[in-house]
Amino acid sequence: MEYRRAMTMSVESSEADGDETVPSTWGRLIEDLFIVYTVPRVARIRAPPLQICYLITFSLCATVMLGWLILTLQLMEFNEISISNSFVRLAPPWANSKSLCYDYDYDCSDSPEAWTPHYCGKAALKDLAERLHINFFKNGTFSKSRWVGGAPRIIADCRHFDVHETLEEEGRPMVMTARTRTLQDRCASPAQEKCIWHNQGFDIDLVQNVEGFFLKIRHDVMAAKVKASNSYSTGFVKIKEKEYQLPCSSEGSCDKKDLKDLSLSNVPSCNVSECWSTKYSDYLSIDLILKAANLSLDSHIPLPSEADLESGSDLPRRFLGTSVGIDVKYENANPGAIFPWPRWYEFRNRYTYTFRKMGDYASETNISGASDTRRLFIRKSGIKVFVSFDGKLASWSWSYAVKQLAIMQVVFTLTMVVVDKVILQTVFKFFPDFSHLPPMKRYYSELNSPTHYEFRSAQSASHLTNMVRDTNQQRFREMKKNFTELPDDSD
Repeated sequence: MEYRRAMTMSVESSEADGDETVPSTWGRLIEDLFIVYTVPRVARIRAPPLQICYLITFSLCATVMLGWLILTLQLMEFNEISISNSFVRLAPPWANSKSLCYDYDYDCSDSPEAWTPHYCGKAALKDLAERLHINFFKNGTFSKSRWVGGAPRIIADCRHFDVHETLEEEGRPMVMTARTRTLQDRCASPAQEKCIWHNQGFDIDLVQNVEGFFLKIRHDVMAAKVKASNSYSTGFVKIKEKEYQLPCSSEGSCDKKDLKDLSLSNVPSCNVSECWSTKYSDYLSIDLILKAANLSLDSHIPLPSEADLESGSDLPRRFLGTSVGIDVKYENANPGAIFPWPRWYEFRNRYTYTFRKMGDYASETNISGASDTRRLFIRKSGIKVFVSFDGKLASWSWSYAVKQLAIMQVVFTLTMVVVDKVILQTVFKFFPDFSHLPPMKRYYSELNSPTHYEFRSAQSASHLTNMVRDTNQQRFREMKKNFTELPDDSD
């Protein structure tokens, strides 16, 4: 144990005056700051009760601290994901783990299901046409210069679209849910001021069974020098705060995805009709994404308008569009998956999909078959997909581990505080057999020397010996106050 010894170097105002003056509190502070020089001193106190308490306290503190460092993976260096890449494609509703193919136009049979969704029924399509008419053409509020033939007849229908027609890839990926087409023509002299495009017709086609399509997602990330990808990681989806594991497809190989990890035995698997995984990519159904983001395409929302107009009738989100955020969180040092024997303390990559609504009204417009006098104006609305990445990847670093182990110095300090302040001064003083330990420790832990002027003025070795003896006697007098049961024979 390391204690401090004070070597006092004080100048007395009058050496001839033998009276000892007790300095005030401020005087002691000034003396300790400007006069007293302290040096380390090792005091070997032969007191087994003290040492046993110290060893027990140190063992408990060291075990707790070292266990915390290991169990919470504090010895590893965690780095934020700095580079990420994602690849998003669309798979048709008939896709499943037993009918995987390489390319939809080459080796896949596009066979749409025969059933009709509820929003494709005659009553639902009629209601949509009426709502569109109320919003755009009721009471003659439409542009007469654009619609020269008057309000058009709105035709709403459902159609089967393939993956190329349904997925818009310019900018952010968008899964189309509705397509509106309007034929436009104009006069043969576009330079004339009044030669504008005139609208003819208002046809809307809903994508049949769009909820049955699958997003096909592949991604890889990097944090410092650590790389991870979905091909060599275990995937999960979180739906309403509950976690599900992505099952492996029957055809694709998932051996490297560590799906047989003992730590994952209690995590239920996702329904294979809604999501599954291969070593190349993950398949997530649009229906699952919408449910997890708490979204419904059949919900009605008001038509967005910057003008201060009363909305005539709300329109389904299927026509106006919406946006969904897909957050992918990576980790490779989850305490629950890193400790199971026999692969103890081994990095195991895993990632989790979470879904959230980002906002409504998502659409794209383009022109088809354009000429000087005729073109087809197309408006596509749908689900815009935003993929983002988060998480930390751990790596082993000896320099970082040594730096973290330096925190063990706190254990030594904490142990001394517990022994000195709690056990020694609070507990032992209530036991007669140990009541002498507090003054004994205080006596041997501090030593005040004579002043350096007294040492310098010593005329002989015997004079110096007597001076040190007088100093020790003064220490005995101070210690004697704590031993009232001993006889006063020190003078």
